[in-house]
Amino acid sequence: MIADSDQNVVALDWAYSNADGTLSNQHILHKPYGDTGFADVTEEVAIGWLEEQLANTPEEFSAAIAKRKEEAEYEQTLAPYEPHPSGPPTPITMSIPDEEIEGAS
Repeated sequence: MIADSDQNVVALDWAYSNADGTLSNQHILHKPYGDTGFADVTEEVAIGWLEEQLANTPEEFSAAIAKRKEEAEYEQTLAPYEPHPSGPPTPITMSIPDEEIEGAS
């Protein structure tokens, strides 16, 4: 929770998780912030505020996580290539320094 100098909760950090991953962000609460005293802001109260104010549904969050996972999996398939003067482009390979290979045993 983020509170101002008057002890009004003005923002909430949140996270939504499923088997494929997690989305998280910070939600700035709509003004007025209400009359709930800071000491009375329980997790249940904060979740209630988020459910009232966040426009996204669990299905939308799950779809966003699935899309992010799909993009990450696609990115793993990308490989850098460099021009080759006498033929088609060639893959760029990363070499591991000998010190790292020796230290791995």
